[in-house]
Amino acid sequence: MAKTIRYILRLLWLVPLLGLVACGDDFALSTKYYYVKPENKAWLVNDSLVGVPYAMVDNNGITYNFTGVRTSHDFSEGMSGFLFIPTQKSYCEYYSSTSVSNYGTSFSMYVYASYTNDNNDDIHLYLTGVTMHCSLASREVTYFGCDENNVEWTQTEENTTTKVFVNVDKLNSLTVQNQTYNEVLHFYLKDPIGVIKPNQCTDLYYAKGIGLIKYTLKNGIVFERITN
Repeated sequence: MAKTIRYILRLLWLVPLLGLVACGDDFALSTKYYYVKPENKAWLVNDSLVGVPYAMVDNNGITYNFTGVRTSHDFSEGMSGFLFIPTQKSYCEYYSSTSVSNYGTSFSMYVYASYTNDNNDDIHLYLTGVTMHCSLASREVTYFGCDENNVEWTQTEENTTTKVFVNVDKLNSLTVQNQTYNEVLHFYLKDPIGVIKPNQCTDLYYAKGIGLIKYTLKNGIVFERITN
């Protein structure tokens, strides 16, 4: 009899618990917001303003005029839990911008807040169908993507013959078209497995507070920013 009573009590305890689980994303024991650190907002640029133009010229003398077409400041949502019970709902702040050239080339930049308390917020860059993410403080590559699905990549095996090698350097300065830019992120990759197309980028230079200043396609065409 005592065992039966204990069993019934356990069932009664589970009823409200299952009700909470059924609430899904609408229920969490706590809510946490993660914000882009003030020092990392310096990587955002005025190119994010819709209608603000900039220009790139390639080594064939062709000029590409880029215009901002979209900008966003929002929070992405996440949920963590224990034993199928949601315990914390999180909101991660991000900024984004997209610009498109008169030849249809699209460039997008995102800055995402870190889920930790350090200043290692993430920057995401997209150009010519190639996507690269890295942490701003450590320059650890956190994602690489291209037109091919499930491509294996590495940041540590530079001489690999079976993966795409992706890396990021931070340059103190870089001179492009007689203009010197300070604090420049250089994303670059090697493609021994042939997943990058000739018209896709293998090098990308992004200047703090300025934006895209230079990139190189796999076919050797180089694009450089023209100062106003």
